[in-house]
Amino acid sequence: MTYAVFLLLFLVLPLSVLVIFLRQRLLNRRYLVLTGMLTLIALVFMAPWDHVAAVWGLWTWTASQTWGLRWWAIPPEEYLFCVLEALLAITLAYALLTREARKGDHDTHRSRQRRGGATLRVSQDERRGVRTRVSRGKRISVHTGESDQEKRDQGERS
Repeated sequence: MTYAVFLLLFLVLPLSVLVIFLRQRLLNRRYLVLTGMLTLIALVFMAPWDHVAAVWGLWTWTASQTWGLRWWAIPPEEYLFCVLEALLAITLAYALLTREARKGDHDTHRSRQRRGGATLRVSQDERRGVRTRVSRGKRISVHTGESDQEKRDQGERS
């Protein structure tokens, strides 16, 4: 198996599948900028170390397994490996992170639908010991301290 076939099977193919499924989400400017920056960082970090390893004879690539070209003692397939590996890792991480975020938004929406109308929750603020009421309806409102009704209830108990 040549280096190019390896790149096609193990990096280009999975990356292509991800891109097909995520095509809309990958047009996000944040993703594109982050991907460009991280890929550039990977190349800048990889090239000197691969060059030193190739010059010292730690790594070798046979001409029959590569295209036969060398840039800075490194075959172009090695540069492609670095770029494609970074793209695959970044895209996979982005897909998983945005999936979890979208899943969380969906779960929150479904839990609101299940509850229906307004809900009331009373809790004790742990920092100051102040009672806090949170009611959810069309809007979320937070009330701190004691309400007039609570003051009357406490007065009747005394």
